[in-house]
Amino acid sequence: MRKTYLLLSSLLFCALLVPDAHAASQQGTVAPVPPQVIVPTSIKDKQGNTLEKSMGYVKTLQVKNGKLIVSLDYVQWFFGEAAVKAYRQDHPLEKEDYPMPYYIRNSNLKIRTFEVSPKASFTLQTNSTQKDGNFHWNEAVNADTFKKFVLSKGIPYQIPFHVEVKNGVITKVTEQYVP
Repeated sequence: MRKTYLLLSSLLFCALLVPDAHAASQQGTVAPVPPQVIVPTSIKDKQGNTLEKSMGYVKTLQVKNGKLIVSLDYVQWFFGEAAVKAYRQDHPLEKEDYPMPYYIRNSNLKIRTFEVSPKASFTLQTNSTQKDGNFHWNEAVNADTFKKFVLSKGIPYQIPFHVEVKNGVITKVTEQYVP
């Protein structure tokens, strides 16, 4: 029974995330497919800018001196077989099959606080729905809509966001769909 649940939940999750060949617009009709593993990365570009990509939970969101400030708790994302492997590493004594097709690891509880660029882009997966009840995937929104969305869900908000940071300032935020 447990293996049947695992198989069915994995198939359902994958069915929700497989790209649709007919979804031609950036704001598509299906959920984006997550990579197998997402861990925070940081590099310097040719101009000496520090570029960081990470995934995290929004812990605080506020406006100070007219600037949007976001505090994040970074996490690692694992999908598919990588999720099962990471779960087994973190829970070696667990005997049950891991039932989800994704796993979120939060091994570093350090909170990082960033200013958000006035030119930052925001993309939400579950902000609004279409007439048929499906979400508007990859919905581009402005900073005010992003703030309202996060605040309406409650803080701390336990849905991860992909975040891109340039020289300590957030330039891009994308909600990760989690079923």
